[in-house]
Amino acid sequence: MDKKNSGLIILNGDCAAMPYKTVIVLGAARGGTSMTAGTLAKLGIYMGDDLSVLYEDSALNACVKEKDKRRAKTIVKERNDKYAVWGVKQNSVRLWSWLRLFREPVYVVVFRDILATANRRVIALERTLFVEMLLAIGQNLFFLILLSFTKRPVLAISYEKALLYPEDFVSTVCRFLGIDDSEKYSEVIEFIQPSPSAYRNRKRISLQLDKSARWFGCVDEIEATKVTGWALSIVEKKPLAMELIVGGVRVATTLADLPRPDVLQADKRFTAICGFEFQLSEPQTIKAGHRVEVKIARLAFNLPHSPTIIPLTTE
Repeated sequence: MDKKNSGLIILNGDCAAMPYKTVIVLGAARGGTSMTAGTLAKLGIYMGDDLSVLYEDSALNACVKEKDKRRAKTIVKERNDKYAVWGVKQNSVRLWSWLRLFREPVYVVVFRDILATANRRVIALERTLFVEMLLAIGQNLFFLILLSFTKRPVLAISYEKALLYPEDFVSTVCRFLGIDDSEKYSEVIEFIQPSPSAYRNRKRISLQLDKSARWFGCVDEIEATKVTGWALSIVEKKPLAMELIVGGVRVATTLADLPRPDVLQADKRFTAICGFEFQLSEPQTIKAGHRVEVKIARLAFNLPHSPTIIPLTTE
């Protein structure tokens, strides 16, 4: 008997023989759902339009956030008409009351170390560790209750074990869903890695800087010779003046006047002309251990992901 613990459990039987199904990826936020949804997408399952490194279905997620079931039903019907098998990733516990919308739902549920899940949110969103741990516990409890009652096919996944045994993870997903495409295995296995840089450093378009919600922005990347991001004011129409401070010393200034159509797309209140880029040369280059701050000139607060929230590179 093989006693290897691969962290992959199929409950209520697989769904390989089901001609129609909706694969619902569940898990706590920052708990491995992006890796899982990305795996499904790379195996050829439609997971939504406008997928980012998070592999989120922007259209359906917007319906969940806005509690718009009517629009969600329309989207689901369109997907059902076009795809025999398709999927959606969802972290919200609000999904409980939405499950009847989906045709032949099957579940792929990811569980991750509670501390790692919470700490990823602390790093990305500057939250409080113990509060995030409690939230992660609550989300996992919700998914456990769902699994204890459902009679639908379920694949339960340990995120840590999936990283440790990616071949087992991919082959089990394929067996569970009835996917037979060995040509994609190597590409998918290569995709499975802990917190890829694109995921860690992704641009956040929802970070406001003040309680009155007048200024928004974020530092996207910090490198040895370059710092990039975006900043804007919804009350001032002209580009904002930006300051880069390294080790307590202001080393550069610039205007946030570069095109960022993704920012405008994320929120209609915003403008596409709000990107900034600081270019540095010796001796101002950023080195490991430096405290890096990016501020809107004349304002006292740092942009999110500064100081030194994004890992520095010295290359």
